[in-house]
Amino acid sequence: MAPRRIDLVTEVNGLHLAYRGFVAGLAGAYVWVAIAMLAAAPTGSPLEPLRILGSIGPHGWGASVSESFVLALGLAQVVGAGIGIGFAYFFGRFFTVRITLGIAAICVAVLAWSLLSTRLALAAAMDPMTVGTSAGMLLGTLAYGWVLGWSIPVRGDVTRYVGSPVT
Repeated sequence: MAPRRIDLVTEVNGLHLAYRGFVAGLAGAYVWVAIAMLAAAPTGSPLEPLRILGSIGPHGWGASVSESFVLALGLAQVVGAGIGIGFAYFFGRFFTVRITLGIAAICVAVLAWSLLSTRLALAAAMDPMTVGTSAGMLLGTLAYGWVLGWSIPVRGDVTRYVGSPVT
C-alpha cells in the first residue's frame, strides 16, 4: 500500500506556527519599544518615539505622556503580534532555510514600518521622512524583524508526519 499523500497546506501544523509567530511578534514589539526609547534617551526625551506612536490614538497629538505611553505600548503589542502571526502563518510555512526566513522577516518589518510611519506622519502633521527614518525607530524595526525571523520555526520543524492527526 502506497503512503498517504498530505496536501501542502495540511502537512504543516498551522496552529503551532501561528502561536510561535504570536510570541515572536510580541517579543519583537518589546524589543522595538526598548530600542526606540534607548536611541531617543541621549536627546533627553526617551518617551518621544512612544508619543509619536501614540499620536494615532483617540486624543491625537494632544495626548499626555502617560496616555501616549499606554496607547503606544498597546499599539506596538497588537501590531507586533499581528504581523508575527501573519508572517509565520503565511510565509513561515514555506521557508526551509533559516537565513532566508530571517531576511524575509526583516523585509516585512521594514515594509510594515514604512506603511505605519506614513500614517503616523499624516496623523501628527509631520514630515514623513522624520518619522519614517528616525534612527531609533528604524533600528528598532530592524531588530523586530531579526527577532521575528530567528524565532519562527522553519518548515521542517512544524511538518506533520504521515498519520498524525490534523488540527
